Amino acid sequence: TTLQIGFTLHPFARWFFQRKYDYLMRAKGNAVFFWLVLSTMLTACHNEISEIKAITDPRNMPVQPNRDATFTYTEKGRIKNKLIAAKLDRYQGESPYMLASSGFTMIFFDSLETEDARLPAVNGKYDETTNELIAWENVVLVNVHGEKLETEELIFAQDSTGIHTDKFVTITTQSGVIYGEGLESNDSFTKYRILK
Repeated sequence: TTLQIGFTLHPFARWFFQRKYDYLMRAKGNAVFFWLVLSTMLTACHNEISEIKAITDPRNMPVQPNRDATFTYTEKGRIKNKLIAAKLDRYQGESPYMLASSGFTMIFFDSLETEDARLPAVNGKYDETTNELIAWENVVLVNVHGEKLETEELIFAQDSTGIHTDKFVTITTQSGVIYGEGLESNDSFTKYRILK
């Protein structure tokens, strides 16, 4: 014969032990979650020394930071164009350049120093070696006739006084809207040719 001994827990004791068991399971889950987050943070916060040096290298910092700046380009004493920027930083190096960010406007002038065209954009980079301005992001060029060119990138070559892009363009004139891909134009945007 076998002797069986049975017992029942008081309802309060059963509730108490169940609560402790639930608490331990939650704590275990929280501990796993904590270690998962911690290990992710430790592996995600890894920077190469070369990356840190590149960011903190004084050669990568602007040598001449400017706010609300105006840069005027003259040729033989006549104003050819004027760059007005909310933020204009000059960088040195093998190929010095100026970086306009936070919005800028380039104004083009004719031989009598009368405004010929206006080019606002969000960002621009003027390469002092090649004398080229690359404008990007919400680029608009408006000539004296009110014709408007819209594109995402436009390159102005100072030496050739030409403007070009290989990006999609929209030209709005008094007679309608023209769409195309790529454009070549003079800097006053009075003579232009859509490439495609």
